[in-house]
Amino acid sequence: MRLQELFLVETTEEDRAIISLSSAISQYLKKYEEEDFDKEYSDDEYDLDDEPEDDSDETIFVGRIGELFDTPLEILEPITIELQSDYAIRQRMKKEDGADVIRSPDKGSINGLWYGHNATMVVNKDLLGTNALQSTISHELRHALDDFKSDFEANKAGGRYSKAKNKAHRKVTKDPHVGNLAYLGQPSEINSRYLQAMNAMVPSIKRAAKLAPEMVQPSIMRDLKRAFEAFRITDLFPEKEKSRDYKRLIKRAMDFIDKELKHVQSTQPK
Repeated sequence: MRLQELFLVETTEEDRAIISLSSAISQYLKKYEEEDFDKEYSDDEYDLDDEPEDDSDETIFVGRIGELFDTPLEILEPITIELQSDYAIRQRMKKEDGADVIRSPDKGSINGLWYGHNATMVVNKDLLGTNALQSTISHELRHALDDFKSDFEANKAGGRYSKAKNKAHRKVTKDPHVGNLAYLGQPSEINSRYLQAMNAMVPSIKRAAKLAPEMVQPSIMRDLKRAFEAFRITDLFPEKEKSRDYKRLIKRAMDFIDKELKHVQSTQPK
């Protein structure tokens, strides 16, 4: 999906590289699983003026991507990775606005932040050891890449990418099942949630590679539909293939799936 051809043209190679890098980062962060966690807060009882009773405000500076990982996405190498508790993240947000905030859809906790002004990706420590970790990292890395490629216009509040293309989506609804369409419909946000959907498709592709040839396509399409629904992409395109933007996403997804499928099949024993 093209956010703006002048600045951003996404490629399948980028998508695959981001997911590969997010996998490597997730594996690396496992060594921090034994760190102390803060207590859980609900939005109803959360008081930003509370003082933590433990080390829940501690920040773990993991390091710079370029120093820790070998990645073809050299543009992302300056990014610093930090781990913080949910409490510390919320305290931080009082003082510093991030370019992107990704929340847990069920708990409302903050899973990750992207700060473009100092190239920092913050990940909630509570995600360590969960399936949401790699998904969150892939989401924020896509935001980061879009920022770097657009001279930091992609996630700029009030910028050209901050408005949903569909005017009907430029609103905040009170329906909990619909949510903040003005946010969900932003081109850069769709792009990052698309990466989460592709990240979710990797295990599906590995399973499909073991199926009989006639079963591969139905299995893939079923799981792709579920992934687009899970990450709130389908909600924005009820007209499905009648939307050119939706068709571009499907085409991009199928190119990703085709390349991943061929890679998996090439590594299987004959």
